[in-house]
Amino acid sequence: MVVRKSEILENIDTWVRWSSEKEIYDVALLKIWIQFEKYLGQLFTTYCLGGQSETGFQPRLKIQFQDEIQFNAFMREGNKAYIEYVGRIEFLSKHIFETNPFDIILTTEYKTSFEQMKYLRNYIAHESEESRRKLLNNIFYGREEKFEEPNEYLKRFTSSGEMTYFTYYTKQIKDIIELLDSPGNTLSN
Repeated sequence: MVVRKSEILENIDTWVRWSSEKEIYDVALLKIWIQFEKYLGQLFTTYCLGGQSETGFQPRLKIQFQDEIQFNAFMREGNKAYIEYVGRIEFLSKHIFETNPFDIILTTEYKTSFEQMKYLRNYIAHESEESRRKLLNNIFYGREEKFEEPNEYLKRFTSSGEMTYFTYYTKQIKDIIELLDSPGNTLSN
């Protein structure tokens, strides 16, 4: 089932409301990220197979896939049944598109927040030493005394004081969705 842009934006708003009622921001961000990853994978597949976004955007391809079976074979790593779309988008998209619509998460001002959200997601989901170390190094600049569990961190206000980190990251996700659906458009704050 394809997730429509309006559906994912509605789901994000639902999780935002839930998190503010419960003050459980880490779980909400994880749920939002899962929806976002699914949307990225579906949009990437659509674009790679020559399809259009909901707004009619259709990127020009450097390579053509015969069908979804060939595309999936291209995307899989080794014998894995699951395609890790975010990693494959980061690694392969520059080779597939003439002008890469996914540069929004790879080379623009959204790259830093996208990377930070990946580290938060991994630590929230796994709580492993490796995910903690990456979170510490990439969000807390390697300073152990600054480390906070994700829920506490997401409640804090950004350095500008305008919004919490949770609000900042959810806004970034919404912006990325809009820009991927219609590259070249500018967003109003």
